[in-house]
Amino acid sequence: MLDRFHLLFDYERWANDRVLASLQAAKEHGQAVRLFAHILAGQEAWIMRLEGQDSKGVALWPPQSLAECAGRLGALDQRIRAYLKGLTEADLSREIVYRNQTGNEFRNTPLDILTHLGLHSQHHRGQIALQLRQLGQEPAVTDFIAFRRP
Repeated sequence: MLDRFHLLFDYERWANDRVLASLQAAKEHGQAVRLFAHILAGQEAWIMRLEGQDSKGVALWPPQSLAECAGRLGALDQRIRAYLKGLTEADLSREIVYRNQTGNEFRNTPLDILTHLGLHSQHHRGQIALQLRQLGQEPAVTDFIAFRRP
């Protein structure tokens, strides 16, 4: 299972890099940069929770520029990879307790949270693609199968 999560986050980085490039090439963005900033903020909040930190200070819809998003990608990727590197198969099923941005307490396993991270990002990358298409721009292809093709 850990190998699949390493693959998932290799894909995440690849897809996020492609979205960044398509946004940098676009003449108009609409709400696409806001969505991209949300993807990154969500990843930051969840990795903090996985690390046992309080994520309350992370704005989930930060007003960030495309340049600020670009600057966050590398550090966030390194943080996620460091977390995965220290994870064992047994850790995946251990329940963790965390609080969301409003202070509500929840319990989930890293297995559930890491799965959510990939699905959450993909959902919003689809919204970004739609936003760019509606503005007459060409969105990046971020399908997992495209990532796996030689």
